[in-house]
Order: sequence, then structure tokens, then C-alpha cells
Amino acid sequence: MNGDSWPCALASGWHPLAHARELGARPLARTLMDVPVVLFRSGGQAVALVDRCPHRNVPLSCGQVRDGAIHCPYHGWAFDAGGRCVRVPGAEAVPDVAARALAVQECAGLVWVSLAPIPAAFPGLPPVLDEPTRDGFWWPLPASRARVLDAIENLLDPAHPHFLHPYLVRRPGARRAVRVRFTSDERGGEARYDEAEASLAWLPQLFEGRRTTVVGRYLAPSIAQLAFDSDAGSTLTLTVIFTPESQERTRPFAHFSTRRGLLPAWLKRWLLIAFHRPVLHQDRVMLARQAATIERFGEAAFSVGPMDLFGPLIWRLANGRASSAQQRELQFWL
Repeated sequence: MNGDSWPCALASGWHPLAHARELGARPLARTLMDVPVVLFRSGGQAVALVDRCPHRNVPLSCGQVRDGAIHCPYHGWAFDAGGRCVRVPGAEAVPDVAARALAVQECAGLVWVSLAPIPAAFPGLPPVLDEPTRDGFWWPLPASRARVLDAIENLLDPAHPHFLHPYLVRRPGARRAVRVRFTSDERGGEARYDEAEASLAWLPQLFEGRRTTVVGRYLAPSIAQLAFDSDAGSTLTLTVIFTPESQERTRPFAHFSTRRGLLPAWLKRWLLIAFHRPVLHQDRVMLARQAATIERFGEAAFSVGPMDLFGPLIWRLANGRASSAQQRELQFWL
């Protein structure tokens, strides 16, 4: 395992690898921090093993799951939920070998895995992921080229939408004064943007009505959230959990939660995905360009500007550097 090359909070942490509904009769191949992982169910429970047969190093994910064990496609060796070899076809003896079993949990409709021998405590998840009084859904998304900490900052960054998402998220050339209250501690940070005037962009007008507040939240090490409030209360919350597949490839798990109203849940889901798809595409193109540039120069060389509220905090907490409680008030033009 190459956990030493990863920020310590990510290396020891828990990461979603699949939606729980994806685990069925077939093994599912995933990658976590450059380590191939195979997921399957045994006795109804989620199982995660390093995706390598210890016999001849063939991917177990290419095999089959039968009677709660995963069978290698090369010689048929079978491994149980703990990774232990339990059968060698054609022989009576079974060698004392095992595929490495990984810590796994199911929570909030996701299958979470940790590569650490002794994982960190399971993260406290936002309650909105399982709020029965609201309409919520997961938007399944593929992995794309992006460095995980940069992808987290991108979601929480207030400065780029005028340029990258004009008219969809922010209207270019029509900035307004916004009071910002930023708080942070060792668990993460929150930026509260108080907007005194209605937004001029398409997405806010369609889904939020008379917006009053936008809240950006970072929950260390890899959860980011945007919550939008109107005069009537919370209207839309977007929570994204970012899973690092490799140094330059990240898989987001995106959850939308909306206040119940006149629109049926299925229609809101269709509209939210339709309008966020171009925003996602624009972000992915820019994050891929960023990763390619950093690779070309051999390292990242970031400057910190006055609107970079979350970047330094994300980098510190992901690398296990304690952050004392802070509180600031600022004014931005958004």
C-alpha cells in the first residue's frame, strides 16, 4: 500500500466507493488511492478486498461470487468475506493464504471503505443525507481527472462562477456586495454569504426563489456542501463526497436535498440534473486542465488570494495539521 504518498487524513479515512444498490450478484471493481478494490456481498453484508488473488495475482473482480465467496477466474480459488482462502478446486488441502480484507461500512446509501490497518473514526455525516421530511437523491457520477483536494475547493470557491459558469450560477458584470462570515476549527469550516438582493443567474432563480443566504461547508477530510436559503427557509442543499481514486482521478458522490413543495420529486430530480450537468462539465474541464498543468510543471505552486477562504483550510486539515478555531467577517462582491 502507498498510503505514505497521501495526506494522512485521507490515508486513514473512510471513502465511499459505490452506491449500496450497486452491490449485487457480481463483483464490483473500484480503485481507492491507487489501490484496486473489489466489492461484493456475502450473506447480505458488503465486503471489500484488495483486488488481487494471492495465488497468481489475477483480479478477483473478474471472477464470480457464489455461496458468499468470491472465486478467482484463473484457477477457481475461493475467498470468503474475511479474504481467507476456503477452497482450491481439484485439491483437498487449502493453503493458509488470504486476500487482504479492508474495513467496510454501509451508511447513507453508500459503501465506505478504508485502506488503513486501523481506520480513523467514521465521519459524522450531514443529517440532510437522510432527512425524511425532504426530497433527496444521489446523482451517480463517474470519476474524472481532478486532484481530490482541488476538487473539494472548487465546489466551495466563490470566485470562479462569474468566469466558468456565467449566467448559470453567477451573472458576469453584475456583482453585488455580500457580507461573508467565515468560521473554522479542527473539524472543518463554514462560510455564510448573506445576499441582500435577488440573484440574477438562471439556476438560483429557478430553484431558490428569493435567495437570502448561501452557506458553504467543509467537513474534513473530503466532504463539501452548499446550502441555499430563501425567505421561506432551506430550499436546496448539495452535498458532495469526494473519493480519491488516484493522485489525479477523483470520483464525486453528489446528493441533492430539496424542500418539499408543489413540484414532484421526480421532476425536481430531472431539472436539477439537467441544469447542473453543464456546470459539472465546465468544472471537470477546468480541473483536468489544472491537473495537467501541475503535472507538466512537476508540482503545484499555489498563491493564496483574499477570496480563498477554504483552500488553505482544506490543505491543512487533510494533512493532519490542527486548525485553531477562527472567525472572520469580510465583504465580497459576487
